[in-house]
Amino acid sequence: SEVKKAILELKDLGMKKLIIDVRDNPGGLLNEAVKITNFFIPKDKVVVTTKAKVKKWSITFKTRLTALDLNIPIVILVNNRSASASEILAGSLQDYDRAVIIGERSFGKGLVQRYRELSYGTQMKITIAKYYTPSGRCIQELDYTNRDDKGNIPKFSDTGRELYKTEKGRTVYGGGGILPDIEIKKSKTTETTKILLNSNAFFNYATNYFYNHPSIVEPSKFNLTTSDYLLLKTYLRNHQSEFETKTEAEFKKAKEKANSEKLAKNLTKSYQNLIEKIHVEKLKELDKNKEYILNKLTTEIVKRYYYNEGVYKQKVIFDKTILQAHTILNNSKKYNSILKN
Repeated sequence: SEVKKAILELKDLGMKKLIIDVRDNPGGLLNEAVKITNFFIPKDKVVVTTKAKVKKWSITFKTRLTALDLNIPIVILVNNRSASASEILAGSLQDYDRAVIIGERSFGKGLVQRYRELSYGTQMKITIAKYYTPSGRCIQELDYTNRDDKGNIPKFSDTGRELYKTEKGRTVYGGGGILPDIEIKKSKTTETTKILLNSNAFFNYATNYFYNHPSIVEPSKFNLTTSDYLLLKTYLRNHQSEFETKTEAEFKKAKEKANSEKLAKNLTKSYQNLIEKIHVEKLKELDKNKEYILNKLTTEIVKRYYYNEGVYKQKVIFDKTILQAHTILNNSKKYNSILKN
């Protein structure tokens, strides 16, 4: 596999420690997760178990081969968008005390599903089992079988999580997702920030930056600052139509309705004043996620010059979670104490 090839190449280059970054990784093939886990734990070890009401769908997946490296220190990075196969990898290596997990609690996608063909070319997706890590933790976060009176799906509370033990006796927590050994909590992303990151304005600003700057420094030295953030806000102030909030969209509909009903004659000035105030407030709202926005913008800009390879080089130097991983890996006493706690 590509991962095996990359690991062997890195070992040939003298790799002494390893960071595996599965942040924003939605998962993939179960068998690949088992194979990658096998690179770091011995043969015939349980990696993941599927448990179902139907016996034939309850399956235990074990490692089949000799490991590539049983001793290299490993850190795995996860966030709330690490799901499915990436959670199997992180959870299994955590249960065997083989890697330190850093980041946010993972997504909690632990359902085994199958498609069934129906008439008229349609399909039904059926949940047949759930994934469990070697210690017995269920990866699935949402419990679809126990909806409340309003039909809402309950989530497990942090205080009510079941306790499990790793191979060396460390306490880990069930109840959905993989809880990191070192948790890095990030500020909540506001709705306004989410709208910006998915808007034409964000994409267009990065593209304009590319056309206005024939070159930038190498990725390992490129980092946006507060002055760049202020330039972005100036651009947004001058290109409001490219960055429209739901509030603005609703007011626009109301204005159009007022026009159609001949009620807008004396409302134009009030409407404009209101929209201008919304423009001011939405730019203020972005300040709550300033650092996050700058990180995302940095990625967009670097990608235009150096593609994904450049993005990785930039993150290795400036990404705070990766820097935290470096700190842990370079402190063997701390690293070992986490895995033996």
